[in-house]
Amino acid sequence: MNYSELKNLSLEELRELNSKVVEVIKIKKSELAWDIKNELYIGANVSVNHPKLSGKQCRVTKINRTKALIEVLNGYGSYNVPLSMLTLNS
Repeated sequence: MNYSELKNLSLEELRELNSKVVEVIKIKKSELAWDIKNELYIGANVSVNHPKLSGKQCRVTKINRTKALIEVLNGYGSYNVPLSMLTLNS
């Protein structure tokens, strides 16, 4: 669907389309978080997809329903990070 087709839709149709798109995005994000959560374990070395922690190695200290508590190795601080931002290092 391109811009001209979207422009021809009514406001109600656009709202309905928006709600469906948001619903699909939420489902995909929860599936991704579920997959990552199944791979994670306490003590796992991870990297975080965020500019503040780019290039830093981190370790998982606690896994919650939607987020994980991580601590920075060779550094200071711990962060509560969404599961979708974590990448498991081998």
